[in-house]
Amino acid sequence: MRKILLPPLILFACLGAMIALKIYAPMGVWLTGPLTYIGVALMVVGGYIPAWGVQTFKKAETNLMPYNDPDSMVTGGPFRFSRNPMYLGMLILLIGVAIILGTKSSLIVPPIFFAIINWYHIPFEESRMAAHFGDGFEEYKSRVRRWV
Repeated sequence: MRKILLPPLILFACLGAMIALKIYAPMGVWLTGPLTYIGVALMVVGGYIPAWGVQTFKKAETNLMPYNDPDSMVTGGPFRFSRNPMYLGMLILLIGVAIILGTKSSLIVPPIFFAIINWYHIPFEESRMAAHFGDGFEEYKSRVRRWV
């Protein structure tokens, strides 16, 4: 069984990298002042979406660990709008932090997070879902987009 680094750990590593980049390699300030409140709003939304996804998983009594076999296919709650709402929320949160930090170097990290999740984690998870749920998962994929 392939073990993968859990996305929340990647999120925290990205947050640490953003702070380190602001301190050690800020590459110029690109946003300051009241517009940083947009970052706060994005952080709130970005924190809420994964929490909603976790609650939806708990209601369905399925596991959260991406490397464990799926117990059930969850299509309600935020999964009606995105196949990966928890990752979407984490990305939105990172964008909010980048805006608050206001340096060009902080903008480097969200695309890196997106790339890791989109081209490494999601294909791994979706292949397991397809193997486990077959046509039901394919129908869900045809109805709901990967991100939004």
